[in-house]
Amino acid sequence: MSEEIEGAAEEFERSANRLRSELRALAAAVAPGVEPAVEERIQERRTTRGAMGSQFTVTMTPVGASCTAAAASDAMAAAGWCSFETGEGPGGPSLKARRDGFEVGLFSRPSGDPVIWGKAPVVWFHDRWIRPPRAAGPQTSAPGYRLCRLCDGWGTCGECEGLGFVDGSRCVECGLAMDCSSCGGSGRERLGS
Repeated sequence: MSEEIEGAAEEFERSANRLRSELRALAAAVAPGVEPAVEERIQERRTTRGAMGSQFTVTMTPVGASCTAAAASDAMAAAGWCSFETGEGPGGPSLKARRDGFEVGLFSRPSGDPVIWGKAPVVWFHDRWIRPPRAAGPQTSAPGYRLCRLCDGWGTCGECEGLGFVDGSRCVECGLAMDCSSCGGSGRERLGS
């Protein structure tokens, strides 16, 4: 794996904090006095050339609150969000807006509870993939072991070289496991196997 891009971790934390703050303000505007249930996720992103990043997402559900798409649109516009898209979901109108690479939106569940969601821009931690060093070499083999015949001591999947993806699709050999299927990542196998 390549070295981490300088400042990426700090940038990720800044964007996550900004998204949290923006969504809390939106939730307070559309459902005043209601404390929303919050779910945060970090989703890994990869490119076909091996760049790796993370995207921070948040959903907030002010359970029992009632709000309209018009109120949400007014609150988003007042906060400086733009590029509005409206639609219709299973629970009623939906709304999405963008600003500075961030996306926020609102939709209603069939139960009527509003769901406020947001996505921060992807922060790239590694700009390219470099195969990890060999797990084992001729000099590191323990008695009773030899280099794995399938990976030749690398310990990583031979098809994707430990990336988990081939041409943007999940590797059919390891299925994102990234380790050699024969040695499990050790680079060695027992003699006689």
